[in-house]
Amino acid sequence: MKRDFTLFCWIWIGIACVSGLVTGYSMTPPTLDSQKDDILINANDTLTITCRGQRTLDWAWPEKSLSKQEVQDRQDQLKPSLVPDHRAIWIRECQGESGNPYCKSLVLTSAQSRDTGYYQCFYRDIKAVVEGTTAVSIYVFVRDVQEPFVKRYNYEFETILVARSSPTILVPCTVSVPDMNVTLHQMPSQVGNSLAPLDDDGITWDNKKGWSVPSGTFLNRPHIFGFFCRTISSNVEHKSPLYLVHFYGSKLYNFKLFPEETVELIVGDALILNCTGQVEFNTGVNIQWAYPGKLLNRTVSLQSERTALSHVTEVSSIFSIRSVNMTDTGLYVCNATSMETKMEHSVKVIVHEKPFISVDYKTGPVVEATAGQKIFKLSVRVSAYPSPETQWYKDGKLINKQPEFNRMKYQQHSLDIREVCQQDAGNYTLVLKNSAALLERRISLSLLVNVPPRIHEKEAVAPTHPYQRGSRQTLTCTAYGVPAPSTITWQWRPWGPCGPNGPLRSPDQRGTSVRKRRERVSHCQDWQDMDSEDAVNAIENIDTWTEMVDGRNKTVSKVVIQNASESAMYKCAAANKVGRDEMLIYFYVTTIPEGFGIELLPTEEPLEMDQVRLRCSADNYTYENLRWYRLDPQALQNETGKPPELDCKSIHLYAEELRGELSFEPATSSWVLELVLPNIQLEHEGSYVCKTQNRRSGEKHCHRKYILVKALEAPRYRHNPTNQTVNISETLLMKCDVEGTPTPQLSWLKDNQPLHQISGSDDKTNVEVVILIGTGVIAVFFWFLLILIFCNVKRTSPADIKTGYLSIIMDPGEVPLEDQCEYLPYDSSQWEVPRDRLRLGKVLGHGAFGKVIEASAFGIARTNTLETVAVKMLKEGATASEHKALMSELKILIHIGNHLNVVNLLGACTKPNGPLMVIVEYCKYGNLSNYLRAKREFFLPYRDRSPKTRNQVRRMMEAVQVDQRGDLPPRGSSQAKHNQNPQPSPDKVDDLWKAPLTVEDLICYSFQVARGMEFLASRKCIHRDLAARNILLSESNVVKICDFGLARDIYKDPDYVRKGNVRLPLKWMAPESIFDKVYTTQSDVWSFGVLLWEIFSLGASPYPGVQIDEDFCKRLKDGTRMRAPDNASPEIYRIMLACWQGEPRERPTFPALVEILGDMLQDSGLPDGKDYTPLDTSQSLEDDGFSQVSSRPPSEEELPLACNTLPIRYYNCVPFAGCVMTGPSKAAHTRVKTFEEYSLEATSYNTHHDNQTDSGMVLASEEFERIEHKHRGVLFRSQHSARSADGAAGSGPEDRHRPPFLSQLSGQTFYNNEYGQLSEEGLCHFFSVPSEGVLEGSRQASSHL
Repeated sequence: MKRDFTLFCWIWIGIACVSGLVTGYSMTPPTLDSQKDDILINANDTLTITCRGQRTLDWAWPEKSLSKQEVQDRQDQLKPSLVPDHRAIWIRECQGESGNPYCKSLVLTSAQSRDTGYYQCFYRDIKAVVEGTTAVSIYVFVRDVQEPFVKRYNYEFETILVARSSPTILVPCTVSVPDMNVTLHQMPSQVGNSLAPLDDDGITWDNKKGWSVPSGTFLNRPHIFGFFCRTISSNVEHKSPLYLVHFYGSKLYNFKLFPEETVELIVGDALILNCTGQVEFNTGVNIQWAYPGKLLNRTVSLQSERTALSHVTEVSSIFSIRSVNMTDTGLYVCNATSMETKMEHSVKVIVHEKPFISVDYKTGPVVEATAGQKIFKLSVRVSAYPSPETQWYKDGKLINKQPEFNRMKYQQHSLDIREVCQQDAGNYTLVLKNSAALLERRISLSLLVNVPPRIHEKEAVAPTHPYQRGSRQTLTCTAYGVPAPSTITWQWRPWGPCGPNGPLRSPDQRGTSVRKRRERVSHCQDWQDMDSEDAVNAIENIDTWTEMVDGRNKTVSKVVIQNASESAMYKCAAANKVGRDEMLIYFYVTTIPEGFGIELLPTEEPLEMDQVRLRCSADNYTYENLRWYRLDPQALQNETGKPPELDCKSIHLYAEELRGELSFEPATSSWVLELVLPNIQLEHEGSYVCKTQNRRSGEKHCHRKYILVKALEAPRYRHNPTNQTVNISETLLMKCDVEGTPTPQLSWLKDNQPLHQISGSDDKTNVEVVILIGTGVIAVFFWFLLILIFCNVKRTSPADIKTGYLSIIMDPGEVPLEDQCEYLPYDSSQWEVPRDRLRLGKVLGHGAFGKVIEASAFGIARTNTLETVAVKMLKEGATASEHKALMSELKILIHIGNHLNVVNLLGACTKPNGPLMVIVEYCKYGNLSNYLRAKREFFLPYRDRSPKTRNQVRRMMEAVQVDQRGDLPPRGSSQAKHNQNPQPSPDKVDDLWKAPLTVEDLICYSFQVARGMEFLASRKCIHRDLAARNILLSESNVVKICDFGLARDIYKDPDYVRKGNVRLPLKWMAPESIFDKVYTTQSDVWSFGVLLWEIFSLGASPYPGVQIDEDFCKRLKDGTRMRAPDNASPEIYRIMLACWQGEPRERPTFPALVEILGDMLQDSGLPDGKDYTPLDTSQSLEDDGFSQVSSRPPSEEELPLACNTLPIRYYNCVPFAGCVMTGPSKAAHTRVKTFEEYSLEATSYNTHHDNQTDSGMVLASEEFERIEHKHRGVLFRSQHSARSADGAAGSGPEDRHRPPFLSQLSGQTFYNNEYGQLSEEGLCHFFSVPSEGVLEGSRQASSHL
């Protein structure tokens, strides 16, 4: 690579030397004393420009009539000032500088309007004048309001010559006043309005060049012939010269000679050749012919023609000979010469004495083809004139358009056979006829079709099949080919991926298919012959023979394995001269019959109240994705009462999915999904189905197990015992005939003393003495005691369950959670809305206890208008606790009050004559998460500088200022309700679905959410569930924070993970909320950081590919974080990391986040800083993409965001280059660990679309109790240590005023495994045993039925 680069550099230097650009050393272009793009002076002023450079300099100027006068000595340099009215160009020497020793100044005295133009300084001793390399230019305007147009010639008309191929016409009406308003007009003028300017699309103005007009504008108006410019200066009209447009051309194209192929004739035929081309307009063309008889003055005829077409002229020359003879054979050449182009074409002419046919073999009478060829051409050598009639025969049958010959096609004298197969073999005959000359020739060919060997079992049998350990197995290979394979070879290799000598996996093979991975395994270097002595499975025999199978003679080979004891890989290969075929057999030995089964433990007939374990075992190599289902008894009967046909693919439609605990058994290399029913009841009786998926085919497999539960029955007598009287020494037989479930344990007592069984008797129910009946009492008491304990287990209060559904609550430190409903007031006179004003519509969403309905409300804002609202209400059959929960939600919304970025309360229906309804704002675009995912294809990763975006940002900033000044009406007032949705501005986006999604939108959404959370925090409210699904998008791109409360079905939403008896959004929760159940405004800041990640990943689920389990919580506690999403700038990611500080007090506050995001929004949307009033009037902004530059001192919260020179993406071990902190930092440079650094082992779990993992993983309450117990002590010690350190260590002023969260961001390094090393080569994921980390992350909690 280095040598190639060096060679490229030498070639470039050589080219530059030849062109004169480089002479011995590198040079820089000349420099001017003015750094501006142009200079403006007044008429009659003196222009002075100084140029310096490395070589001898000279000047060029626009007014060619002015002569140059060189000034050599210093005295002569005073002459221009002595003669001020003398108009001249003076070039004088001046003082050079270091690095630019040469200097020349240009002085123009008495400048006039026609001196306007480019002034160029260049190196005089270099031939090539290249702007920016050997020359530098500057444009000078000589302002003259009396002559605004630059006129270099005193002509009334000027001609503009335009090449026909030019896309534009430049009308050079340049001006001497740069800001002059100039209009363009056509000639003749428009009918009825002579002063109407041209305003067609594509017409542009440049005050240094003039008007640029598309050529189509002129050509589409055939009546106009020119343009002129017009302007008004000091109330005086000025016109430029009339510019006449003239198109010219000199091209010759589409030059051809007909016929193009070789011409064959018989003596006496006529020869006609036509040479044709096209030229532009009146371009002249000279066409000459060269032919064999030219020197012999052969009589020929030449005819030239010119035909004017719409845009071009067609020229042609026809060459003809009436009667040819043998001497006319040869090459005929046509030469065409125009003003700039010369072209030549030739054709060969052959004259035959008489008709003839000649045919011969190319390679012989026997030809071979291979089955599977796309096209095979059956051809012979044919020479004939005139062209004969061609017919092909196969085995004596004419090849025509019959279906049996649809793959065969005549191609001149050859036969094309497409998709060659074995049936194409046979004898082919070619017949050539010339009926007029009575000529006929025949030739025959024999076609042999070779067939590469194909192994039948490769297509008919799957390459992998579990084999029972200890069984006797037979492996078969049946191959067919032409010629037949002489033998079939067998090889084997140990189970596993390729060894050290195997093929290495190249980087471009990481995403290869299973078929390609099998091919790599087939090419491993450690294959051994089957007869080797160290084969893992003993070989009984190998037999190979030939037999007729399916009407074909095939080669069959069988290997008999005595005892399948170890997993191995076998390969059989068959070969002939045209190909080779191999078949891989993955001989996987397992102890599970068929690789998949169900086991019921501890007994097949469980009793009521027993603990039952259902174990679904599936071989790791064959199956994945184990799931437990319970069939719905009602779904097992159709409308006619008959059981339907069960389909494993759609088992979820008529079954309920159950959660089990997944584990891996290394001894059997199998996955076990165990479903535990701790206290089985009679209602649990039924059919349980275990579903799994084949790893390679993707086919679903199901096994069903019916659990029959026996009800507990207290012991009872079948026949009551009776008193008996016997004589002494007689034998007495008494029977205790009882029954019960489980089988009662019997004991005999006499006078409350136990009796022992007589030796030799096996029946405990028969005792040869008189006894008292006392059987079954202990058993009955024991079971009644268990039932009593089970029924009195403490259950969660229904009211407590419903309270957990409310996300937004008041700070429990202000008002206890259980007292908030009674503490907060409700004023019915202000908020009550009659139910007859509502017209309920479709259901927008529903949960376990409530639902949200779209409705039309009349006069809800004290006006006679109909508007769309959203109504929250309970489902039918709601309990008192659910009614209380919805009432609490209503009172909290009243307490919060109105805000632009919060879903505001509009009213309520609480009177007892109907259902409780809470009326809130309706947001037509739904939640932000779904909206971002839907707009991914329309996302623009660059900034939108359109006026609409700027106006939108301006309105957002003004809303912030109004909010900060306290200009909003009182919270909860009718005026506030009326003004909660501001009137849309005229330039708003009518439909957000039609507009693209931009970076400004993402920052705007983040800014608005921060504003809404700042407001909630000011109202002493905590959200507890801040996520994109709880952010609604309304008109004018306004987002609003909401709380679905009872209307969210957290049992079906995968974002809510079960913790004990409740479900929590773990991915969005701060560590202190997970482990200590502490909810504060700072825990909402953590959730805001996760929401930022959702926004800038366009709605992706957080922590993609990470299993939500105990290990996830531990890593989160230890400081592991998500990596930056693709669309997030470094500043945005630093905000995320600040929000994810482990210590709550080190996280930024919502007011700080509003200020930071507001500054970023202004930088992004309004780069010039002129169209809005900034939040801080001392702040100056500079537009540089996402970065933030401010002249004011940064606030404490903004210090970590001061770095603005960072690249967009970071990869492994790439630090923040050029990142300089603007405030003091005493923190050591740390490193942010990301979840992507941990290797994601192959598991049996599926991921959703958009890389969203199933976050609905159930975590058992005991598992979380273990996490909380383990981490609570660590948290206590860390807090105690922090307090001790704060009290003991002395802190300077900088440290005291520095926010804690800033010290954690300095010098961090981000990691990204996007381009890291992937999984091991080959089929390692088939062979490896999962690690303990994978098992721990994969384990699911038992289902609580």
